[in-house]
Amino acid sequence: MIKDLLILTLILTFLVSCEQKAEKVNIKSTLTTENNESDEKLNHNLKTIKLDFDFVVNVGQEEDFKKFKTYSYFKLTKNQTTIFIDSLLTEYEFGDELFPIVLKTNDNSFELLFEINNRPSKNYLRRFIIKDNKLVEQDKLPAFESKPIDINQDGIKEYAGFWEYPETWGENYELTAYNPILYYSITPSGLELDSLLTIERNKLIYDKFSGFSYNSDLAQPISVTEKFDNELKLIKNNK
Repeated sequence: MIKDLLILTLILTFLVSCEQKAEKVNIKSTLTTENNESDEKLNHNLKTIKLDFDFVVNVGQEEDFKKFKTYSYFKLTKNQTTIFIDSLLTEYEFGDELFPIVLKTNDNSFELLFEINNRPSKNYLRRFIIKDNKLVEQDKLPAFESKPIDINQDGIKEYAGFWEYPETWGENYELTAYNPILYYSITPSGLELDSLLTIERNKLIYDKFSGFSYNSDLAQPISVTEKFDNELKLIKNNK
């Protein structure tokens, strides 16, 4: 009896597993079909942006806010191979001449960074890591403030950015949030957060390092804003 129950349990487990795998395949297939249909419907309205290394971006569903434009349809291809389609609520921007950024890392591997409108918060970058014409990873980085610079004169250039707009509060606006500037080194394998440089430069602003994330709970005296602004000037004016 016990043996029969064990066999029945194994059979049921196998059947459930097969059903779950089938559902995943069907969902993936449905998403692919929907993206293709969306692409066809918007085709006559798409704008084409050609990038380095034969990457091409097609954007649509434009919204004109006078000071900037956003696009909620985004298609990335290379040599006519579709790599990524986004037709959700993400709003891509192309008004800043600094972006997109395209970096070649290894053989047939690249990093592409696109500006994302995040109003009312500060814009950020979406990074696509691509290998052999396939998207293998994506993540978020803070929007960079300028072209890469060698701020510590070590022969390696870095991009610098921060996550949120500075804010102040208090009876006399005497407090502000901890808002670290992050530095990303350009390496042969792509952009990498330079932890030591980030710690070193933020100690000059805040006297001590309190992490890599924006934190409004770590109230800082308003005097740090002058040092923060001076660091930004150095970043933007350093050649």
